[in-house]
Amino acid sequence: MIERIFIPTVNRPDTQITYENLPSSLRSRVTMVVQAWERPLYNYSCDYLVLPDTPEYHYTDYYCLSKTRKLIYEAGKNMKYCMLDDDITFGRRNTKYFGMIDNMPMSKRKATNEDVLEMFSLYDKWLDDPDVTVCGCSFNENPPANKIYTNNSSLSSALWINGKDFAHILPDLELTKVRVMEDTCFLMSLLTRGFGNRVSQEFLVYNNSVLQKNLKSELWDNQSFEQTHNDHKIVEAMFPGVVTILYDETGKRIPGGFRNYGKVRIQYSKAYKQSKK
Repeated sequence: MIERIFIPTVNRPDTQITYENLPSSLRSRVTMVVQAWERPLYNYSCDYLVLPDTPEYHYTDYYCLSKTRKLIYEAGKNMKYCMLDDDITFGRRNTKYFGMIDNMPMSKRKATNEDVLEMFSLYDKWLDDPDVTVCGCSFNENPPANKIYTNNSSLSSALWINGKDFAHILPDLELTKVRVMEDTCFLMSLLTRGFGNRVSQEFLVYNNSVLQKNLKSELWDNQSFEQTHNDHKIVEAMFPGVVTILYDETGKRIPGGFRNYGKVRIQYSKAYKQSKK
């Protein structure tokens, strides 16, 4: 069973999109991960993990997010759990794209409570597979693959994790060196050590802070291009040959990528295959 649902959050005591869109039967498993100074502002009926009341865990610290997530990995090292951004919702894609029945009148739709429960059950089973340590949804905006799931590919914003798989190496993982691409750093740290992932092409995640321009993001609203580029270079240096920043012939970043900060080629499958050699 997926024992806990960790939702790290800051400055959103009245705007919990993820929590409010979970089926009520799953809300009892939620642990909101909150800043110490902000804990009195949250009145949701769930468990809380309060961050240490120190400057390094205050949201103004550049590496606060990656330190917070590492704390979650440590809290979940003996269980199957998921870590969800606080601003996401889920969707479901028509299975006709995978050579199966046409099961809805459109190409995709918002997930129902029953869909979300089915998704949790599926991911719980996947995490029992010895080749799957992390799994999750594909992004709504990405085109579907021609199969119902892919192995060793991109994941972000919503991760289902078998903490027991890598608890013995968790202290060795360098997960707090960057603020941007923290999810990528985590996934590549596992893939390069032989811990695989699986990405559903049927179940989707919607990142509402990207889709809704008026929804504030504590991370991205104050992030500069230079800071992001520097984090990209750190991750590139950590995983040479499988993470590559893309530049044009003049040496400028090729436009695109997440929030248009520049494209990065990340070879997830290659990283996993190399680990097996």
